[in-house]
Amino acid sequence: MNRPAFHLSLPAFVISAALLAGPASAAQESKTNYAVVAHSVVKLLEEAHYSLGEFGDELSRKSLQHFIDTLDYSRMYFTKGEIDDYNARYATTLDDAVNLYKLEPAKEMYGAFAKKVQARYDKIKALIEGGEPLDFKTPETVEITRKESPWAADEAALDVLWRKEITREILQERLNLRRAEERKKEKEAKEKSAPPVPEAPKPGAEDAGKGTTPAGGVEPAKAVPAVEKKAPDSPEQKVLKRHKRFLDAILENDEEDITNFFLSAITAAYDPHSEYLSAPEKGQFDIDMKKALYGIGAVLQSKDGAAEIRSVVVGGPADKSGQVKMGDMIIAVAQGVDGEMEDIEGMKLQKIVEKVRGDEGTVVRLRIQPKDDPMVTKEVLIQRAKVEIKDTLAKGELIEVTPEGKAGAAPVRIGWINLDSFYADMENRDGRSATKDVKIILGRLAKENIAGLVLDLRGNGGGSLDEAIKLTGLFTKPGPVVQQRDSRDRREPRIWKGQPVYDGPLTVLTDRASASASEIFAAALQDCGRAVIVGDQSTFGKGTVQTLLDVGQHMPVFSQRDRAGSLKVTIAKFYRISGGSTQNEGVEPDIVLPSRYDAMDVGERFLKDPLPYDKIEKLPYEMAATNPLPIAPLKEKSAARVASDKDYGYVREYIQRTRDLIKKNVVSLNEETRLAEDKANEARNKAQSEERKQRVALAAKAGDPFKVYPLTLENAGDAQLKLDSEVKKEAKPAVPKLDDEEEVEDTEDEFPHGFDPGKLETLRIIQDLVEHSAAKAGPKDTAKTK
Repeated sequence: MNRPAFHLSLPAFVISAALLAGPASAAQESKTNYAVVAHSVVKLLEEAHYSLGEFGDELSRKSLQHFIDTLDYSRMYFTKGEIDDYNARYATTLDDAVNLYKLEPAKEMYGAFAKKVQARYDKIKALIEGGEPLDFKTPETVEITRKESPWAADEAALDVLWRKEITREILQERLNLRRAEERKKEKEAKEKSAPPVPEAPKPGAEDAGKGTTPAGGVEPAKAVPAVEKKAPDSPEQKVLKRHKRFLDAILENDEEDITNFFLSAITAAYDPHSEYLSAPEKGQFDIDMKKALYGIGAVLQSKDGAAEIRSVVVGGPADKSGQVKMGDMIIAVAQGVDGEMEDIEGMKLQKIVEKVRGDEGTVVRLRIQPKDDPMVTKEVLIQRAKVEIKDTLAKGELIEVTPEGKAGAAPVRIGWINLDSFYADMENRDGRSATKDVKIILGRLAKENIAGLVLDLRGNGGGSLDEAIKLTGLFTKPGPVVQQRDSRDRREPRIWKGQPVYDGPLTVLTDRASASASEIFAAALQDCGRAVIVGDQSTFGKGTVQTLLDVGQHMPVFSQRDRAGSLKVTIAKFYRISGGSTQNEGVEPDIVLPSRYDAMDVGERFLKDPLPYDKIEKLPYEMAATNPLPIAPLKEKSAARVASDKDYGYVREYIQRTRDLIKKNVVSLNEETRLAEDKANEARNKAQSEERKQRVALAAKAGDPFKVYPLTLENAGDAQLKLDSEVKKEAKPAVPKLDDEEEVEDTEDEFPHGFDPGKLETLRIIQDLVEHSAAKAGPKDTAKTK
């Protein structure tokens, strides 16, 4: 959640001091001095952070622990003696080093860690390729997580831990392989029992004039070169390659990366949401907020020293070119029509991405090794363009629900809007924004005369504070939405002055991952009695405000700043209009639904060094016309349904099993034991799946109670919306999976229309709310969209 940087007023002396400080230099530096970057970041933290905390011994101690955790989170590389040595030398001296423009402690520790990873990889390789055979009949167990375990006493103790760990990893791959073979057999058996599919007619005389040779005959199909398929890696090879990839990633990191890790550890010592962003990370942050980038529209991943095209964005430049496809390998990149080709073998993926991306209208040339003919290479020229990340934009559904047990009753029309984040183009007021997009979806739902609306914020981690306020304004009358307090106890109510566009029955669906801007929105609607909040026991609990500062603007005059990065720093806490904070506590829903998150430590209070919960005075505000909402009867009806719902029974079982496993924190290294556990899990999952299919099939005999019309920004203006079944039929054929991707099963026969238990129950809750609102309002319409 970010306010534009100009909302933060730093004292003038801070800015002037930052510009003049630093090592003396008579000329512009030729490259970024990361020690100066680190010094500038710390000075900004001391002056701008909500705590106004000086980077002294206490924060130095915390920073060291965060940095060690970044390097060796599972405590599998360093020994106790080495950690004790780092604590003795650096726990209270990192602040001194940064003040003296020194990054040596971070470089030393990272260098030592890299050597540890190299040495460990060598030992793993020797163990797998020629060591004493691993024992898969052992009664031993291994810890699932070691984040709280003591550091190993010495290298010999680490060797014991690693032998267990490699045994676990190879055993897991053996089990995965066995499971894949069983599924393949099941699939083949299913295909054999299925009725034969009629063959497509072969080209003949009726095809004359289509795909013909100059002589008029049918043009023969082009021969597809035969590609020798490599044998799949053995479990041992997979594990070894995984550790080699990790080693390569560690060795690839340069001073910029090490500085990034170090400064991220320092910012985390202030609070979990202050964060240093390196130049590439700032670029990705902008893409996430704008939901757009300038490039070719392809997702890349590292593979075999090159960059594999993982997926292609439909409608993007790469897709339109028709010259690249998923699975192709990029082995060289050139800029412009006649730029020199640069071999990218062994280059970091982020560096490759930076070379492929570029300004709109510019040209990039790629040397491609096609997936279907890896023996050849071809050169592809693509003009970069704006690529919108459409999958994560606001979208919705018009859902027609036939009321249960009410023969002859007219269907109830419910609007459903999914919002994954509160995105906004902060550099362009006329650019993309979550509120604008939701308003488009909402406008179409209004034309469809919806009786009620659900806004689904599950998994929405936040975004722009301004967007949270604007979105709240679509549903509430003018007034305060949230209040902020900064480090100097200056309080600022954030007030919405516009008029609402929808005043009908409203439900907001949240979960543990709903954070920040999502919590502001949900809390504001809850406080004024505008919406029924449904979801997990609470939302995430992030009640802090961040702003983004360009570090380069606060560096000495002669510094090279192009790679200085940015500082996302916590400058305030936000509070509900009722005076309470969402910090640590989150937003507790009016109606709680069982959730798999209940088994996990998810939320602000489980993070290291969160800011504390507190309260301030409430603001004067007007309750919504919908207040009081019928929370008690809605809650009672929902609880009765959930108690008898089979799927929620499965969720409760999952919660208990997961809690037991987390508490136990060990897994067996005995293959037969693990196989028996796997079979029991598989049998349970199959039994649940079959029960669900039978239940769905039985319910379908009475007719589908739902008609679902998908709604996107692209079809919001269509004269007629199409059913989801029609949209699915017209969709492009499924993209083939890469060799290392698992097949995703179609669960339509278990969850019709993709309705998971939370969505299904929330639809019932909004129906109850619509019914109550209609009874309260009388014969007039209950939902109005303006």
